[in-house]
Amino acid sequence: MAINLAWDESDKQIIRVNVSGNWTWDQMETALEEAIGMMDSVDYTVHYIIDIREGQLDLGSALAQAQKAATPETHRNEGVKVVVGANFMIRTLYTAYRKMVERMGKQQELLFADTPEEARTLIANGAA
Repeated sequence: MAINLAWDESDKQIIRVNVSGNWTWDQMETALEEAIGMMDSVDYTVHYIIDIREGQLDLGSALAQAQKAATPETHRNEGVKVVVGANFMIRTLYTAYRKMVERMGKQQELLFADTPEEARTLIANGAA
């Protein structure tokens, strides 16, 4: 699989999502289901670092399935989400996705960073 999840550190405050190679929205949906299980295993806020520097989105899949992935639900433990390495295309797709979920009544915001260290700083600032 091109998308792997793990706890970033032993304190289980951040889920680290590493994307490598070509990936599809189907794979992202599977990863999101795994992340829900991880968040269900704790009773506090969990943040995300989603590192896509080594990944390549299947654009056809993204356009066809973005609405399927958009849901108005937010997990009770869902915290700050930071995407590492998003290029212009990914940021543009996110803008369209965000507008779609806003119409569904959900305020979901992704932050963007160039490195995992910068992502951790953004999470620390957003979690304060």
